[in-house]
Amino acid sequence: MLELKVLGVSQPNEHPYPVVLLQHESRILPILVGLAEASAIQLGLTKEKTLRPMTHDLVCNLLAGLRANLQSITIYRLEKDTFYAHLNVEQLNGQGHVEQVLRIDSRPSDAIAVAIRMECPIFVAEEVMDVAAQDASIFSSDGELEGEGEDFEGDSNEDEF
Repeated sequence: MLELKVLGVSQPNEHPYPVVLLQHESRILPILVGLAEASAIQLGLTKEKTLRPMTHDLVCNLLAGLRANLQSITIYRLEKDTFYAHLNVEQLNGQGHVEQVLRIDSRPSDAIAVAIRMECPIFVAEEVMDVAAQDASIFSSDGELEGEGEDFEGDSNEDEF
């Protein structure tokens, strides 16, 4: 598994949907996401608070209420242009000892939005990077994505490549 860093969310001119950009060393993994998920990821990155909890905040609150720790998320498969991910969760008993370890299926966009809020690592299978990642040279010299439109501020076949 390779650890990824979330670079941000972009709205490239050639795509009708936002793209979350994840980086490992010199490679970038772009994942198309839905508008709501892009907004949730962006809110998490900027640490903006809403008046009421959004869905991804609710997931974080549920995990805390169930004495569960999100250890990491893993993007483990790419099949027919669709990415697959899961949350890696440890649930603690009343004494603070691990009671069970859970692997919870998730869309990558939702998993990323939760991981950002809980500040946990994001991993990807090497096979997924080998198939879907692009060289970081897709970025221009000023750090912007070549062909990038506006940064996203806002359903598709989200989480598709």
